[in-house]
Amino acid sequence: MSIHSYQTALVTGASSGIGAACVRMLSRHDMRVTAMDRDSDRLAELASETGCEAIVMDIRQTEELYETFADRDIDVLVNNAGLAHGLAEGFLGTGNDQVDEMIGVNVTAAIHVLRAVLPSMITRKRGHIIAMGSIASLYPLGLPVYGASKGAIRSLSRHLRMELSGTKIRHTEICPGRTETGFFDTAFGDPQQRASFVSEIRLLDPADIADAIEYALRTPLHVNVSSIEITPVDQVPGGQILG
Repeated sequence: MSIHSYQTALVTGASSGIGAACVRMLSRHDMRVTAMDRDSDRLAELASETGCEAIVMDIRQTEELYETFADRDIDVLVNNAGLAHGLAEGFLGTGNDQVDEMIGVNVTAAIHVLRAVLPSMITRKRGHIIAMGSIASLYPLGLPVYGASKGAIRSLSRHLRMELSGTKIRHTEICPGRTETGFFDTAFGDPQQRASFVSEIRLLDPADIADAIEYALRTPLHVNVSSIEITPVDQVPGGQILG
């Protein structure tokens, strides 16, 4: 069953985790989904499973990005691509290249994706943007660079909603907590540290995030769900238990 009259969707960072879960969810609603990622093997498997169009691309290839979407009408954008480094190493222990990659993917590329698909949405007065934020933009979690990158997405979302007023384009920021994805593969250099961290609590499933996005999409067209904060039941950020 379709969602409103949405026909097309673009999901970045689509080969696994939350991105792949979103591709599956949108495909179930009969949308023509374009899945973009640099992992060609996983994208091919996802395309075979869902029928999505696979575009193998490094999201930081700005000129190629604009050329690819210059003549495409996208109804739903899930701006999901993102990564983290240095969860264990800390601010000064994170490599210079890793800092640049986090900012380049999480902020710069996300902005260019928006700029590539927005003109068509504005012309047609039709579309829904899903920005993938993080609870790290809402609470100090000891992730300075990653938190700053997602803080930029939160600020961008708020300002962009103002600029888009009157265009009928909806905009939802999703702020997940710990989710069972490949995120922690790059966030922790040490596999044992990663295993210890992800086993502390029952994490969210990628499908849980896709369900939240589906909820925002399905609300009536005069309703905008501006932000959804979603965490595991055992993760309570922003406070401290005093004994």
